[in-house]
Amino acid sequence: MSKNIEIVPLSKIKKNTNSGAKARNLSILQKMGLKIPKTFVIPFDAFEKYKEDRDSIIEKVMKFLEKILDENKKYSVRSSANAEDSSVISFAGQFETQLNCQNLNDVKNAVESTWISAYSEKSTIYKSDLGHSDANLKMAVIVQEMVEPQFSGVVFTKNPLTGLDEVIVETVDGYCDSLVQKGVTPERWVYKWGKLIEFPENRSKRSEIILKIVETALEISKKLDASIDLEWAYDGNQIFWLQMREITTLKNTCLYSNRLSKEFLPGIIVPLVWSVNIPVVNSSWKRLFIELIGSSAKNIDINSLAKSFYFRAYFNMTVVGDIFQILGMPPEALEILAGIEAPKEGRSLFRPGLKTIRYLPRMMLVVIRKFFFSKNIEHFLINRTKDYQKIAAKNLESLNEFDTLAIINRLFELNTDSSYYVIVSQLLNSLYNRILSSSLEKKDFDFDEVEFSETKKRLRAIDPKQQMVFLNKKFQSLSSEKQSLLRKLSWDEVMKSEEFGSFRKDLRSFIQSFGHLSDSGNDFSKPTWKENPDNILRMIIDQNPKDVKLKKDVVNAELKAVLSNNVTIRFIFKRTGKYSEYRESVNFLYTFGYSLFRRCFMQLGTLLTHKGILDRKEDIFYLSYNEIKELIEDNSLRVFLKKKIIKRKLDIEKFKDITLPEIIYNELPESSLIKGKILCDLKGVATSRGHYVGPARIVHGPSDFKKIKVGDVLVIPFSDVSWTPLFSKASAVISESGGILSHCSIVAREYGIPAVVSVTGAMKIVDGTIITVDGYNGKVQIMEQE
Repeated sequence: MSKNIEIVPLSKIKKNTNSGAKARNLSILQKMGLKIPKTFVIPFDAFEKYKEDRDSIIEKVMKFLEKILDENKKYSVRSSANAEDSSVISFAGQFETQLNCQNLNDVKNAVESTWISAYSEKSTIYKSDLGHSDANLKMAVIVQEMVEPQFSGVVFTKNPLTGLDEVIVETVDGYCDSLVQKGVTPERWVYKWGKLIEFPENRSKRSEIILKIVETALEISKKLDASIDLEWAYDGNQIFWLQMREITTLKNTCLYSNRLSKEFLPGIIVPLVWSVNIPVVNSSWKRLFIELIGSSAKNIDINSLAKSFYFRAYFNMTVVGDIFQILGMPPEALEILAGIEAPKEGRSLFRPGLKTIRYLPRMMLVVIRKFFFSKNIEHFLINRTKDYQKIAAKNLESLNEFDTLAIINRLFELNTDSSYYVIVSQLLNSLYNRILSSSLEKKDFDFDEVEFSETKKRLRAIDPKQQMVFLNKKFQSLSSEKQSLLRKLSWDEVMKSEEFGSFRKDLRSFIQSFGHLSDSGNDFSKPTWKENPDNILRMIIDQNPKDVKLKKDVVNAELKAVLSNNVTIRFIFKRTGKYSEYRESVNFLYTFGYSLFRRCFMQLGTLLTHKGILDRKEDIFYLSYNEIKELIEDNSLRVFLKKKIIKRKLDIEKFKDITLPEIIYNELPESSLIKGKILCDLKGVATSRGHYVGPARIVHGPSDFKKIKVGDVLVIPFSDVSWTPLFSKASAVISESGGILSHCSIVAREYGIPAVVSVTGAMKIVDGTIITVDGYNGKVQIMEQE
């Protein structure tokens, strides 16, 4: 060949060579000592010369290939373009690939076909859709000895949809090209928490090989400090590594989850509650993160930790997950510690990595301080109770708007500090629970059978259920005449009556202790119990003691034996009981303090209504706190903000019955919302995230291409590279077959549209049917036609 062009073995590929990312990645794997089939690379220069003088270059390529090819071997010929398999875009299936080339002439023809495919119609459309041009395209070619696999597949070191730490392996019998090019439905394996948590039936013999593939892939990912997917083949003796790519879909993605938020902020959250709750709670999370990792957490925007989707609360698990990974914990550690996610057997919650080491001294100091945190909590409970009672005793009716705002600002300070104690006591309680559960399990004792007797006694005073049972017993002890009368009277009538003696006194005491409670302790827009005392009276009268299953305040004899024989477990048991009490006591006090916001804002609403600034005092809940302060400072904003109130009320009414997914990525456009009646659910594998609702267009082949219009859901039997142009019009994709590495899945991820594959019965959907595509959970829902 010419002096400037040569075919080089993979071992001589350099980092900045002109051979493309695919060849360079293979070279990296080989230098790591992994088994790669014998491989040669025809660099970019040959392609450039080919465009100028085809015959001369083909002749030179033939002569060089003749020297290096083994006539007894078969070869694969693949592209390795400069834009291909990059960290930005994959160009999956856009360039020609030939397998099982049996002789020199076959390889030569395959090389030329690969070059020609650089300017094919399908690749030109693909490049145009994704903002790339032909001008800068360079094409190298990989010539590689074929492996005859028993089975092959792809492994993802992170879930390419969620970014969570789970390894996904997809396998097919024979060659992997049937997975990528033909869209064959693969067998699926999921590795998480140190073991396989999902695997196909009757494939146990393959588990050992799959685990080896997972182990190797994770080692590669760790060395490269990148999330990757790798193609591999197993020939019955060895695992061969065929390709490596960085996963291109995880950058600049925010994962929002409501798994935790729906426990603490369920349902519709009005603007005022959102504008108060988020800074109060998230400031405390930031405070805790700063304690643990110092200045690295100081730039956290507290408003970025949560987001409201259609007036529902979601936490930003990408930000929180990144912090927990720094701390040496899995991204879902917060949900585990909060008791939302069950801990997985055999997995330690704390597994420090390299990033964790620099923070370990600081983290250990925090752990030591929190070990003695009980004194802080005791002081907090005493002092904060006084603070709240002082505010609760104020006569708000005598104050103007500015004085009321001053009290609200004070409540902000107190409740922000209190929320920190809520978070820490909850986390410490969960931590001690996990330690005690693990310790007792080793002694063959079930943690669920544990009763903390002393704690139960202390907590009864702040348990409304227990007090209701007590009041119901007093009610049952009254004469039948008085019982009948009580059932007819209102709360106010009972309070005015002299007939009910100590029962009336106990009712009054109950409402003083628990009147601040409501349907949701974190939503002060909800009326409190003392605002609807008639309902509370009915609840007390209608209590059924038979439904209240109170365990005896005795420690199981078997547990007593365990505790008496093990000093460490006895210490952990006492700690766990104490922090169980702290968690409930702190939370109860915080709920009381947080409820004071309602009283203050309702007073503000009353003042603004009297001045004609608001139509109703409850309208204040449809403004944010900053908007309220601006309105008080400048009454001329009333017209503008009244329009906002009306708009928000209409939006809440509009979105009150929608169904939102548990997980949302970045945004959730209104077009994706599920509003109608669901007639039927189909299940598949989610391979490109997103939600979309639209008309189904069933495509059996090229003759149906003309049916696709912008906004349609493309429904196909399998994935074919030639169908790529359809993706520029489709807003979602459903396939009856395929997996994560199927061509339709890869292209859907790059176009940013949801995809669900392996959907049995997808092609039976009637053309034009309105369907919902859930690219997070792998659901396809057929909607009732309007």
